[in-house]
Amino acid sequence: MVVAALAGLLSAGAADLSAEQKRAAQDIYDIKCAKCHKFYPPTDYSQAEWDMWMGKMSRKAKLKPAQRELLTKYLQGFREKK
Repeated sequence: MVVAALAGLLSAGAADLSAEQKRAAQDIYDIKCAKCHKFYPPTDYSQAEWDMWMGKMSRKAKLKPAQRELLTKYLQGFREKK
């Protein structure tokens, strides 16, 4: 369900990521984010709010810096749709 929602939105965003990077980011999302909560559309938040939540949730999910960077780029593609 979440995967389908993200996959549908992905076609319009994250253009600078390779297909392999998109799959890796989706895996990070599925393992570190979706196991605890639903998908929150990035466009529902201001950039400042989004940055704050990404910081808090990245620490809570114990993301490594490279994982956070990849996930941020991936989700930024959804923000750019707005």
